[in-house]
Amino acid sequence: MDCKDVCKWMCAYLDGEIEPDIKRSIDEHLANCTKCKKEIETCIAFKKLIHEKLCSISAPENLKKKILNELSAIDEYRESGIQALDLIRWGSHIAQIYEAKEDLFEILVPYLLKGLEQNERCIWIVSDISQDEAISALKKYLPDLYQYIEKGQLDIINYKDWYLLRGFFDGQCVLNDGFKKCEEAESEGYSGLRVTGTTAWLDPNDWELFMEYEKMLNSRIADSKQLVICTYRADRCKGNKICDIINNHKYVISKKNGSWKVKKY
Repeated sequence: MDCKDVCKWMCAYLDGEIEPDIKRSIDEHLANCTKCKKEIETCIAFKKLIHEKLCSISAPENLKKKILNELSAIDEYRESGIQALDLIRWGSHIAQIYEAKEDLFEILVPYLLKGLEQNERCIWIVSDISQDEAISALKKYLPDLYQYIEKGQLDIINYKDWYLLRGFFDGQCVLNDGFKKCEEAESEGYSGLRVTGTTAWLDPNDWELFMEYEKMLNSRIADSKQLVICTYRADRCKGNKICDIINNHKYVISKKNGSWKVKKY
């Protein structure tokens, strides 16, 4: 082993993370090379000094508390399946603003597939796409999709059977039904409930009524093991409606210059 090889392995040697045979070769070289030996001794002294200095520094108490709180809440985080969003906490209420069906699939398919992977009960409420289209989109990435449907882990529901189950929209009842589904999911051994619901069916005259529902959901969901994405067509929510969406969701996902962006509120 020559000086060049010692330089290559120096960091691993100093950290004790090196194969025994390579360590022996380095030790033999150091016994006969004053230059490399001096450099190693200097690095060891420098490393010791840094360690001593770091040990004398204490993090602020508020930072320690914040870190401990985050570590204790690690089980509250879930993988969203959405690249732009990554990890999110249980109780997250998300809005997706989209323009085309393909936009829905880009976000909702990985979102739901990740939920199935993480043993969550998943519900996809459809309106401007059919149930068959939703199934086809998921099957591209999960060929055995029907197994999840048959055992009840995945439901693809027409909006009438969720939002208009009583023949008209009743936000409080829809909210109660959703929380009941979450309780059932947990009692059946699932980690929680992952839902996405469309607003494409919504009559513009009922916008304020629906926003009251979204406000209630945003307030109550925080303490539950639920994740919810509400999808809004861009051509139906301009002006003040965008403000309503922002005010009633923790995250808003939208496309800008061909890429999905997330804003947290």
